[in-house]
Amino acid sequence: MKRWITGWIIFLVSLSLLIAGGTPVRARTTASSTAVNLAGPVVPYGFVAFADPAGQPSVSQAAAQAGAQAAGPTRSLVIRHARLIDGTDAAPIADAAIIITGARFVYAGPDGQAVIPPNAEVIDAKGRTVCPGLIDAHFHMNYPNTREQPFLLNESIASFRAAFHLRRHLLGGITTVMDGGGFRNVTVMAKQAFRDGFLLGSRPVVVGERINATGGHGVSRFPMAYEADGPYEFRKAVRVQIRAGADLIKILPPYSREELEAAIAEAHSLRKIVAVHSGYLTDQYDYIRWAAELGADVIEHAYALPDDVIKMMGEKKIYGVPTMTAMIKLHAGRASLPANEPHPYEKIFLKMKEAGVRMAVGTDAIYEIMNDNPGLYFEEVERFVKNGYTAHQAIIAATRMGAAVCDAAGRLGTIEKGKLADLLVIDGDPLKDIRELRKVAVIIQEGKVIKNGLDGR
Repeated sequence: MKRWITGWIIFLVSLSLLIAGGTPVRARTTASSTAVNLAGPVVPYGFVAFADPAGQPSVSQAAAQAGAQAAGPTRSLVIRHARLIDGTDAAPIADAAIIITGARFVYAGPDGQAVIPPNAEVIDAKGRTVCPGLIDAHFHMNYPNTREQPFLLNESIASFRAAFHLRRHLLGGITTVMDGGGFRNVTVMAKQAFRDGFLLGSRPVVVGERINATGGHGVSRFPMAYEADGPYEFRKAVRVQIRAGADLIKILPPYSREELEAAIAEAHSLRKIVAVHSGYLTDQYDYIRWAAELGADVIEHAYALPDDVIKMMGEKKIYGVPTMTAMIKLHAGRASLPANEPHPYEKIFLKMKEAGVRMAVGTDAIYEIMNDNPGLYFEEVERFVKNGYTAHQAIIAATRMGAAVCDAAGRLGTIEKGKLADLLVIDGDPLKDIRELRKVAVIIQEGKVIKNGLDGR
């Protein structure tokens, strides 16, 4: 209890130094948005709110909604005359309107069929492209960006890193991240700070602390994992993370088959999905083979996957997050490849594509590579296209597939009525040249205009 309270206090103090002024950033009201924060359906559980499949709002959200209703009608924002890529498999709409009321989409379709609400704020996106907010499906907000920084690791510095990295990602157009493991309870507190309106940044979906056996991969560089031994402890570790506020569970090798089986069974019984790391002891494939056999929902990375596991991933509809670009940069110089020959990690990606594995875009940057964000994210999207995805498929991997990996497909990842209103206006056509996805002119998160480069905002 004492450690939990101390971490929460340190996190808030750290964030107060980063965010100027006394008003919570996400609670400020503009002409196009209200103070209502609908980050997703949550219920109080223990000390931290976490996603509730029943979809009931938390006490704080219900109060905010009631206050907004009492203050007057919720304002609307309309984007008109855009080329719409909605994140589904539907063909793009050449002249579309997107209507946002409060924090959610209420219409997305042909402009000529739209009923524009009175007094709505209108953004003219003629000649530009609208797509859902991007999702980084493998991110680490607490990772250091130099090799010396791991020697300085505590809740305070981890909170500063989280605020910095989340804000930078958001301003690049990445509206949601799946944090694949952080330091103690800092990532869970970042999620809570986002929901409470104290943090301007990408929406955190978190695993909390990763779980591995004593001395495992999660503590090999710095202590960012919950250590457990035996099926009972692995089962308890899952409960501890969910109790703390984890949205999903992340397991790292090493583990026994029995330990992994217990963890997956416990997570699924509590309606949480499980992501498992591949790549530890790259010549020892049993760990990741067990993951595929025992029902893991997501397998991370594409640099240590044997053919039989790739086949199982396609057959069992296990999601993959290849994180090629970061790993290629991290291991640069270890092997000299002929010009035009795919990198070994890209060859694994090609096998995953051939097997029908559903893949999402993730960065997994560490050390100096962190400094390449958010550009690293766009490099990964472009690498999907380089290795056989169409531009449309790559955008879906960066949006809808990312939402699925976050276990948030019902509220994020596509521009559809009822979903949270995260979208980008791109100054160009990424379907013709995927590199144009980098030209983010407008960023909207939960109906709030974060950036509007079309009017200088």
